[in-house]
Amino acid sequence: MKKLFSILLSMTLLMCMPGLFAVGLPTGRAADAEGPHDLFVSPEGDDAAAGTKEAPLRTVDAAKENLKALKGAVGEDETVHVWLRAGRYPRTEPLRFTAEDLPNVTYAAYDGEEAVITGAREISGFSEETVNGVRVFTKTLDPATDPVNFKSLFRGEKQLSVSRYPEKGYFTVKAIAPEDDIWTGETSPWGLTFGQRSFYADPADLIDFTNYEDVQVRILHYWHDELMFLTGVDLNTGKLRLSRPSGMMIREIDRYYFENVFEAMNEPGEWYLNTKTNKLYYVPEEGETAQSLVLRASSLERLVEIDGVSGVGFDHVRFTETDWSIPVPTDWCGDWRGPADIDAPQAAYDVRGVVEVRHAQDISFTNCEFINLGADGVKIFGGVKHSWVDSCLFRNLAATGIYAGGPNCLPEDPECTGDITITNNDISGYGRKFFCAIGIQITFCDGAEISHNEISDGYYTAISDGWNWGYGYQLTNNIKITDNLIYNIGQGWLSDMGGVYTLGIQPGTVISGNVFHNIAADPGEGGYGGWGVYLDEGSSQILVEKNLAFACGSDSYHLHYGKDNTVRNNIFALSADSQVRANSRFEGHKTADFTGNIILTDSGVPVFSNMQSPDAFTAENNILWDVTNGAAVFAMDGSNRAQAMSLKKAQSRGYLGENVVADPGFADPLNFDFTLKDDSPAFGIGFEAWDYTAAGTVAGSTVGFSLAGGQTAYNAHAAATAESGKTACPYCGSMHEGFWGKIVGFFHRIFWFIRRIFRQ
Repeated sequence: MKKLFSILLSMTLLMCMPGLFAVGLPTGRAADAEGPHDLFVSPEGDDAAAGTKEAPLRTVDAAKENLKALKGAVGEDETVHVWLRAGRYPRTEPLRFTAEDLPNVTYAAYDGEEAVITGAREISGFSEETVNGVRVFTKTLDPATDPVNFKSLFRGEKQLSVSRYPEKGYFTVKAIAPEDDIWTGETSPWGLTFGQRSFYADPADLIDFTNYEDVQVRILHYWHDELMFLTGVDLNTGKLRLSRPSGMMIREIDRYYFENVFEAMNEPGEWYLNTKTNKLYYVPEEGETAQSLVLRASSLERLVEIDGVSGVGFDHVRFTETDWSIPVPTDWCGDWRGPADIDAPQAAYDVRGVVEVRHAQDISFTNCEFINLGADGVKIFGGVKHSWVDSCLFRNLAATGIYAGGPNCLPEDPECTGDITITNNDISGYGRKFFCAIGIQITFCDGAEISHNEISDGYYTAISDGWNWGYGYQLTNNIKITDNLIYNIGQGWLSDMGGVYTLGIQPGTVISGNVFHNIAADPGEGGYGGWGVYLDEGSSQILVEKNLAFACGSDSYHLHYGKDNTVRNNIFALSADSQVRANSRFEGHKTADFTGNIILTDSGVPVFSNMQSPDAFTAENNILWDVTNGAAVFAMDGSNRAQAMSLKKAQSRGYLGENVVADPGFADPLNFDFTLKDDSPAFGIGFEAWDYTAAGTVAGSTVGFSLAGGQTAYNAHAAATAESGKTACPYCGSMHEGFWGKIVGFFHRIFWFIRRIFRQ
């Protein structure tokens, strides 16, 4: 007994000794005991202090510099923490990590406190004036004490807006100006650009701009928006000269408008900075006073650069308030855009990152927040391996939320990027300055997981994967795009987009478990293409299964051209033009096999369109049904609704094989409840139901500092697209608005009824 008592007493004493029985610290949170090399930082600290909890440093830079002395003294398996106490950490230049820095360091908010890295500085001391007939607060900025030459301004948690002219709607390009083009149709290096440096507006649309060089012009066309400054305005002819050549062809049907116009500044919260006089104007909200007003301005685009050091992490840190700049052509972008200073014509590719990573591994961002930013949130941009962005919140971004890619090299090349995980993030309000930006973009990448993200409220594609048009070699493979919730994107601004968009040959790539809805392209002349799943040029060897795509402005699924794709066990439903646009270009080989899918349409909208050739695809063992017309389902070999054919006729022409025409038995499809009843005939064809309500962020998790994961229902923001539903004409697909339109629609419906009789 004495021996047993001695053993128990000894163990008790040992367990009371600090550090002997270490318990792992919760990620991103400090426990009572910190590591032996950890440092503390506080905005109230002193960079000459010891860096302890009681005597913290003041800047992250000081902590980083102090840790350099530990290189070689810290074990490879030890992660050092720099604990950030609550407060704002302003930057006047990026925080740069290089090979000289200590690896395996995590910069984390301490014990639930809010640590904010910001690129903004305060402005106060305003006076009151009357401008444009409204009350305005003004200040002439002093370059010695105030930020100047900025394009982003903030008040509280809000980013303030510059004025827009016209305040609503658009102008239309009146005429092009080929006399100023860099190239002609014969000399252009790319068929969709002439490098236009000017165009003609209707002179009646123009005003005598105050300092027109401050004015930005935005041109909306194709899948790209040009954003540039004015360098010349001729009020008589309407000719507008642009600060750089256009990346895509400007056409007379293109929409455009002006931003940052002094004469249009009149709404509360709008502002204008005259860069020639350094005078700042702000239209106040009700209750604000000039004496108490404090604004924050940023002229810094990037907050963090990581290049050459591994194991750097950020945990529970907010990155906020940065400026934007006109993108310049970046590396591996071809040799014709650089000399011409032409912006990337797709996906806002040239925009830099607020946080940018190169040549590193084990880089992590966990429970961070990226809010009110003027560039991409996180840009993983070459030579990065085994890194991740997990449970982060993205709001109000000028460009892309998360980018991962690099050069199109062989996998063993050290410049290649691969093994990237992007999971459980919430991205909303992306592409606010560069409309053609992406929620999550993967270009050339050797393996990635993109799972359980919620992406919404963008003006272009949500997830883009691949960066090679056609069938040439690309590094991109084994990309797992699973269980993401994507909705309310496009919103009628641009064309040619998808909930998920792919390019090129991608062995091992899987698109599964995702929900896509309400994807709407430009509805005007020249606009097209709001698709749920969009396999674009050369997309090959991709598996598309167990996805739910519904209420898209164009089609639930579209393949441009590609080969050897498998499309199975999906629900494609209630989109406007058709449910499956089989392929837009036939190249003489099979593009995809469709099997075991449920394809639900309404009011005569075709189940398949653009079938091109019976050799282009196979479609067997699918459920086909029209909510209104029942078994009377139609298909098209092209895209002209008036030439739609019955299923029987399509089969006689070699299309659509043996399928089941039956009500799939959804609980309430017109209200977007796609729960299958127990006696659904879908189970008879081997359809496997899955829990599509699990798409999006993970229930029980925390995204960013405090957002509860898994709270957005898969159909919470669903609505019938403007062009779809029972109001669309089954004969021609238009809405037939107005009195005469309804008359035409009445006769079209008679033609439709007669045609159904003869085509059955």
